[in-house]
Amino acid sequence: MTRRVVFLDIDGVLAPIRRWDRYGDIEPACIEVLNEIVVSARAEVVVSSTWRHGKTVAELQVMLEAGGFTGRVVDKTPAPPGANRGEEIAAWLAEHAVSSYVIIDDHIVMGELRTELVLTHPGHGLRPADAPRAIEILLRANRS
Repeated sequence: MTRRVVFLDIDGVLAPIRRWDRYGDIEPACIEVLNEIVVSARAEVVVSSTWRHGKTVAELQVMLEAGGFTGRVVDKTPAPPGANRGEEIAAWLAEHAVSSYVIIDDHIVMGELRTELVLTHPGHGLRPADAPRAIEILLRANRS
């Protein structure tokens, strides 16, 4: 079975942060790039953003669909106390079999998972130029 997963941050990825004092709204242009990645690699989304706190997977799906997302949110990462984003993703991966994954985030703190990271600029979010790299990571041969 081939299971490809996109670990998705939202602030600085789908919602560009244009002012220090206000986080932005989800931007359709960023969602279009995410759609391209998900469709091209036949991948599912696991939300690793702080936006997952207090929301169900279904609520996250509806929220992203409202911005034009056409893919499927299948889960969200756990939030063990004191864990950083990379550790949360590692904890999720330890519980689920996947053939490949990519992390799309505007923070670089991923530890050994950083080889699977597509780093976005927080002020721009996910750009069309980021798609080929994310797709290439997802389509790479199986790795453990």
